[in-house]
Amino acid sequence: MKNSLPRLAFAFVIALMLLEPLGAIEATEHRVETKIVLAVDGIAVLRNLPVLLADHLGYFKDEGLNVTLMETAANAKVDEMLADGRVAGMVAYYHHTIVAQSEGRACEAVITMAVTPGYELLIANQLKESVTKLSELKGKRIITGGPHSAKSTTANWLMLQQGFQITDFIPIAPTTRAKIAATLKAGEADFVIAPEPDAGFYESQGIASLFADLYSVEGTRQSLGDIFPSTVLYMSTPYAQAHPELARHLVKAFARALQFIHSQTNEEIAALVPEIVAREGKETRVISQGVKMFATDGVMPDSAARMEAKAIAALFPEYGQVDIGKTYTNEFIAAVLKNSRSSPSSIIP
Repeated sequence: MKNSLPRLAFAFVIALMLLEPLGAIEATEHRVETKIVLAVDGIAVLRNLPVLLADHLGYFKDEGLNVTLMETAANAKVDEMLADGRVAGMVAYYHHTIVAQSEGRACEAVITMAVTPGYELLIANQLKESVTKLSELKGKRIITGGPHSAKSTTANWLMLQQGFQITDFIPIAPTTRAKIAATLKAGEADFVIAPEPDAGFYESQGIASLFADLYSVEGTRQSLGDIFPSTVLYMSTPYAQAHPELARHLVKAFARALQFIHSQTNEEIAALVPEIVAREGKETRVISQGVKMFATDGVMPDSAARMEAKAIAALFPEYGQVDIGKTYTNEFIAAVLKNSRSSPSSIIP
């Protein structure tokens, strides 16, 4: 099968300054396409599967969009480019809109593509006989992520859900997969929060075992008490309001990607994942875990957004001042779903 690789544009600010703002068009044989840039935090990572599929399956082109995918982390500089149209949207985890709002940048998620953290909580095998419940996490050493990472938010949320404080566990900064494996094996950490394929690696090495499934909606609700909005497309709020048709076309393309995920087998999806994804990321086992994140029609559940904000504010109190209602909008996805002749076959149960 011939793969259509995304056109990558790496985040060199000087080059971006030369980009034309939204609205630049190029004539093709069939139609006039709007040229835009979408920033993606991890183009080749499983959590962004809808991006790869929307590009690979031609859903952007179907909406009249000529999309360039730009690899970059979500940050204030990208938010500035969202505001003036050099970048049309940012695909990243939802909590970045909370951070942006707290720092005075009006950004909102326009479609919610994933509703779980996309991780597994693994326990070091030395402990799996003596620690069997989440209520026993207090005092444990957990390999998480940076302060603003979704891994840390997940760890904090796990503790809060058990009635603990976020200071009731010992966070350990992540390193390389090999070093994390050595740390777990040596008994220097009790748990690790990891995505696939890393989680599968630790299990295959006999180092750690699954303790809590944070890929599935059911497992996430059991562990956190609610779903966890993760992968979203967010835009500058003023820009989305000024260009509602663009927002609608982008949301429709991603909604179609979600519908495709819901309607295909894991093997069929794995066969379509572009070669940009690392070899392990194309394994059916990895895909079968990853697709559980996307059990949604694209609508942001308000209760889950507020729960996530609470978990983030536990570490960064300033985020508690953010008006959560301004960090997302369901306006565009509601319009797309209303006008769609078919509904997603698998949504949040």
